[in-house]
Amino acid sequence: MAAHPFAEVALPLPVDQLFTYAIPDALAERAVPGMRVTVPLRNKIETGYIVSLSDSSPVESPRRLIDLPDQKPIFTSEMLRLCRWIADYYCCSFGEALQNAVPAGLKMRTTMRYTLQTELLTAGRYSERQRKVIAELFNRGPLTDAQIAAAVGRASLSNTLQSLVARGVLFAEPVVTGPGVSMAVETYARLIEENVPDMAVLETLQRTAPKQAAVYFDLLHGDPDQPVALLYQKHNATSAVLAALEKRGFIERYDREYWRAPEFKADPRAREKMRLNEEQQAAFDAISGAMARDEFRTFLLHGVTGSGKTEVYLQAIEYALSLDRGAILLVPEISLTPQTVGRFVARFQERIAVLHSALGKGERYDEWRRAQSGEVRIVVGARSAIFAPLHRLGIVIVDEEHDTSYKQGDTPRYHARDVAVMRAKMAGAVCVLGSATPSIESYYNTEIGKFARLSLPNRATRGHLPEVRLVDMRAETKELGGQVILSRILEEEINRRVDAREQVILLLNRRGHSPFVLCPKCGWVAECSECSVSLTYHARGAFLSCHYCNARQEIPPVCSDCGFNPLLFLGTGTQKVEEYLMRTFREARIERMDADTTAGKGGHAKILGRFAAGDIDILVGTQMIAKGHDYPGVTLVGVLNADTSLSLPDFRAAEQTFQLITQVAGRAGRGDRPGEVIVQTYRPNHYAIQAAMRHDYAAFYKQEIAERKAAAYPPIRRMANFAVECEKPDIAAQAAGLVKRIVLEQIETLGFKGVETIGPAPAIVTRVMNKYRWNLGALSRSAQRLNALARATRTQFHARPDMNAVQLKVDLDPHGVF
Repeated sequence: MAAHPFAEVALPLPVDQLFTYAIPDALAERAVPGMRVTVPLRNKIETGYIVSLSDSSPVESPRRLIDLPDQKPIFTSEMLRLCRWIADYYCCSFGEALQNAVPAGLKMRTTMRYTLQTELLTAGRYSERQRKVIAELFNRGPLTDAQIAAAVGRASLSNTLQSLVARGVLFAEPVVTGPGVSMAVETYARLIEENVPDMAVLETLQRTAPKQAAVYFDLLHGDPDQPVALLYQKHNATSAVLAALEKRGFIERYDREYWRAPEFKADPRAREKMRLNEEQQAAFDAISGAMARDEFRTFLLHGVTGSGKTEVYLQAIEYALSLDRGAILLVPEISLTPQTVGRFVARFQERIAVLHSALGKGERYDEWRRAQSGEVRIVVGARSAIFAPLHRLGIVIVDEEHDTSYKQGDTPRYHARDVAVMRAKMAGAVCVLGSATPSIESYYNTEIGKFARLSLPNRATRGHLPEVRLVDMRAETKELGGQVILSRILEEEINRRVDAREQVILLLNRRGHSPFVLCPKCGWVAECSECSVSLTYHARGAFLSCHYCNARQEIPPVCSDCGFNPLLFLGTGTQKVEEYLMRTFREARIERMDADTTAGKGGHAKILGRFAAGDIDILVGTQMIAKGHDYPGVTLVGVLNADTSLSLPDFRAAEQTFQLITQVAGRAGRGDRPGEVIVQTYRPNHYAIQAAMRHDYAAFYKQEIAERKAAAYPPIRRMANFAVECEKPDIAAQAAGLVKRIVLEQIETLGFKGVETIGPAPAIVTRVMNKYRWNLGALSRSAQRLNALARATRTQFHARPDMNAVQLKVDLDPHGVF
């Protein structure tokens, strides 16, 4: 009998409750909190997570656990507490938060398996599709719905299967499919030293079976334990040769697990520990001092671009390892990972695991297990790496902490920076948030004493911050006429750098060739059929694409409305810039880096590797080229349209503009030669652009926080967004109004004062993937009240049966809500 006969299980469903199950005696010893479990739920099987054990059950005769797929828990008590906090703060279920923390290779799913009841198969009328399904099951035996769909097609398949089940022809049962990957093994051959034959036997073996003898002597006189693939290669042997030796009792074959680890080239510049300057040393002393005292603290490491933040990270992690503590380093972009990991590999050799979405499932699975087993003590990765199962965590570092990619768009809509702070707090560790352009929220937290601020105001090398020049594109366009891609001064400076064999980075935060296609006669614009946006023309492949739903269309030869030809391809994307550069600088080696050119595995690393090797003269790309890269050969950076984000109806628009310009400007002049930045803008007098030109974060923050205080926007007050989505526009509008009424009612019921609502209003992009979208904002100085309001509103809304066709998304601390 189990010490605690019942388990409380969290399921990855949008339901704010735990489910109680009885623990079978056979599973009692392994049924502990943190274990993954399969359980029955109605007529299905679900995979969930045991979060606690209990002596009693709130329901009479609870159903029993089915199985425990793992040998040991996949969540520690610390990770269970962290995911509980995520569920509470970001308004999702405990199970959804736990499911999010599990790597893709470990996730299991439930499906239906169908078996043909041949004894119940009677004569009668069957549709052609029903006959196909019956034939597949007769010939192949029981199949899952996915296997049947692959054979006969998915269209209306559920109706076909349900009708056959209703007639008794098919038997349907839920089954759990295992994880998408498993452990990787390699077969080895091992010498059995207790059974070495005498010389006479070996001489006979040489005469009668020379390949067996060659393999045996290799193991006897060389390494006694070798991969069979290597033995096959060296001796032109086959499996039959090893089988014969195994039958004689001379060797044995066995499978040995190996780790599928991504390959990263060590950065030789980071191999030797650098001597810290006075400012770096002060930062390191503060961080290491807190670790030595086992004190949780959050530091904002505010250092200009090139100030040596990475060296502080490296030495702080080295100190954590000396205390037998682990370390997590988060980077915002997959494109940053190769260079960052290269530095860490050089400094720490093999003691690193890497976690990000561009890895294969097998690699992510193994890297996660290496961290869980203690094989590694350092994890580097993007947002999801914050859930790495490291033990005795000593330090969590969030590099480029201002970056919006740390905010997840799907449930749970967490911000990795804030989760990092909370994980460090629960572990008694130190959290370091690093940036040259800190988020307004983080800098404000240092102003009110919540975080400690550490400053690196100078570059670590002898170099200076690059000079920034503004080009007023209003005057440039007026003088040159037409569409101007490069201003005259920028074109001249590019030419000079290419002649001097120096490198250039050009930023345009818009991929594709032309953002929209227009008929000059009637004004028709090519638009997405599923989203309320224009289609972008992509010259490579010659197609139109929606950058919201990724739908593709062929380019119409004439206007779809009036038949006029030719159409105009207006606006500028990275492909158009690349074409212009190739025509203008014919001798230069030009490369484009955006989501289109980096889509394949290792796409970022390949382009950046060539750039680091000096094989690219001009690199043009989107914001992924602006962040954290360190290439000494870059002496010129051009920002082609600095105003793009300023025009967005978002209270963070100025902040994002300042950050992007400052970050990309910081790529110039990191080597021995001075750098220069040329910013093309139609709004040269805007305070964000003026502050970026002077590398003056303090001036920007002073103006921006005054704007936020005047409007009482974050960080002065916390924000929640209620997003409504529905395929029917009238119902979407009604639902948005209903959410507003529920929010106001709950504010009154809960007695919350000082909570303000904004909207509801249609989203700027009103329709995405054929769903109409509305937003309602709520602001409060109390995060606790905002959370309670959000959860109560969601519960009340979901209780309305007339809103079943509507999806309500609740987002705490939202980003990018227009």
